[in-house]
Amino acid sequence: MDAGLVLQVERFSRTYRSGRGVHAVSFGVAHGEIVALVGPNGAGKTTLLEAVCGLADYVGSVRVEGFDREQASAQWTRMACLPEERRFPPFLAGLTAARLAERFWEQPGLEDRFVSEAERWELGAAELETPTFALSQGMREKLALALVFSRVVPLYVLDEPEAHLDPVMRDRLERRLAGLREGGHAVLLATHDVHLAARLADRVLVIVRGRVTDLGRAGVDEVLRALAAGT
Repeated sequence: MDAGLVLQVERFSRTYRSGRGVHAVSFGVAHGEIVALVGPNGAGKTTLLEAVCGLADYVGSVRVEGFDREQASAQWTRMACLPEERRFPPFLAGLTAARLAERFWEQPGLEDRFVSEAERWELGAAELETPTFALSQGMREKLALALVFSRVVPLYVLDEPEAHLDPVMRDRLERRLAGLREGGHAVLLATHDVHLAARLADRVLVIVRGRVTDLGRAGVDEVLRALAAGT
């Protein structure tokens, strides 16, 4: 594995009975780099991110700081994932979730960081002590972001982190991700927002019909042309 890479994906494939899936994909994400995965619905973005996070089986190799799936626990302690579906036990409050996460991940200070992150996303003490079933979709989204960013790890894997955020919160998200990059963290995010990808990403990967094209640093027009050419 390249010493500069936090995440290295090689010859990754996952195919469904329909024949759709992701085919022979290879790429990496380095320290201090944001890589955006852009593609239409059903292109394979979530399939790829789920596998990277250890939530789905696959053929090929996924390494996180050199650890492969045979060392899954070492992988999991080195990355924080925001999956497509942000699921919370309905009667669990955010603050309780943070306390449990601090114990599970053995990261002292996680609960305090969570409270600070929650303030960034305009979640007050009342929201943090409210069972998640009683929160709006937007609040649950911000709660999920606060939990993910309260972990201190080399790699963040985020599936459409901008979903359900208003323009002000989207701006804060971009600033938060840029701050992670400046701190030397690696970020892999899937998004439908080509403007976000063009503004923020050091490299844009376009995925269409399970095939990935690395555009490098790309503008909106270049990304749109690559998407149109592949569909």
